[in-house]
Amino acid sequence: MKLEWNIGKRLYEIFVQLLLIVVGVLSALGVDNYREGIQEHKLEKEYLINLRNAVETDTLALKTEIKKTYTKVNAIKELIELSKSKKEVDNDKFGDIISDVTTLIRPNFVTAVYEELKFTGNFKLIRNNKLKSLIISYYSDNALILEQNDKNDWGGYPTEFMDHVSLDELDYTVPFNQKKILQAIQEHEVVMNELLRSQKRSTHIRSGLIYTSLPRSIELLVRLQEEIDK
Repeated sequence: MKLEWNIGKRLYEIFVQLLLIVVGVLSALGVDNYREGIQEHKLEKEYLINLRNAVETDTLALKTEIKKTYTKVNAIKELIELSKSKKEVDNDKFGDIISDVTTLIRPNFVTAVYEELKFTGNFKLIRNNKLKSLIISYYSDNALILEQNDKNDWGGYPTEFMDHVSLDELDYTVPFNQKKILQAIQEHEVVMNELLRSQKRSTHIRSGLIYTSLPRSIELLVRLQEEIDK
C-alpha cells in the first residue's frame, strides 16, 4: 500500500514538473510572438512611411511634368507663329523657346521601397489587403505608363528641327540664326509636321498625367497616411 502511494506521489510530481515545463515553454513562445508582433508592426509602419514619402515625391514630379507639358505646347505654338511672321526676338528668349520645345516629358517615379518590399517578401508585413492591392496596382500602372510612353518618345524629340540648330548656338557661344531656323520650319514640311506631332503628343501625355496618374498618386497618398495614423 505504501509502495503504491509512493508511486502515485512520484507520478504526480512528474506530472506537475511536465506541466510547469509546458507552461514555461508556452509562456516563452507567447512572449517571443508578442515581441515579434511588435517588431513586425514597427517595420510595417516604417515601410508605410517610406512608401508615403516616395509617393509624395512622385506626386510632386507629376505636377512638375504637367507644368512642363503646358510650357512645351506653348513654346511650339510660339515658335510656329514666329516662323510665320518671320519676326525675330531677343536671343536669350529664343534660346528659352528652343529649350522648352526640346524638353522631354518623363516623370521619374521612386520605386526603391516598392522593389524592396517585392523582392524581400516583406509585403506580408502590410496587413491591410486593400491597401496592399492599391500599392501593387499603382506601381504596376506606373511601369506600364513608362513603357508605353518610352515607345512614343514621351512627346517626341524634334530631331528634324534640331538638325537646323547648331551646337554652338545651343551652347550660346554664338547667337541663334533665327532667320535660318524659322525659315526651315516654313520651308520643310517634315520639320513643321514634327513640331505639330510633338505638340499633340505632349497634350495627350498631359491628359494622362492629369486624369490618371496624378489622381492615383493622390489616392494612394491619402490611403497610406490613413493607415499610418491608425
